Amino acid sequence: MDKKEFVKLAKKKHIPDFLYNLSGTGRDDERFNIVPVDGKWNVYYSERGNKTTNKFFDTEDEALRFMLDTLSD
Repeated sequence: MDKKEFVKLAKKKHIPDFLYNLSGTGRDDERFNIVPVDGKWNVYYSERGNKTTNKFFDTEDEALRFMLDTLSD
């Protein structure tokens, strides 16, 4: 899965786009972020500058699938 497919599936599942950030910059507002770090993909939830659900994945596909599954629950 790439970011384009993620957005398509998120819309299909009625996940609001304000719940995630795919820009790769990491933002401090309350949302899930995906950021490349040293050849891995970091997915975390940022809330008031604190990272929670801080997980690393080998591929962008794995990271996006995790984020989509988490947001779908």
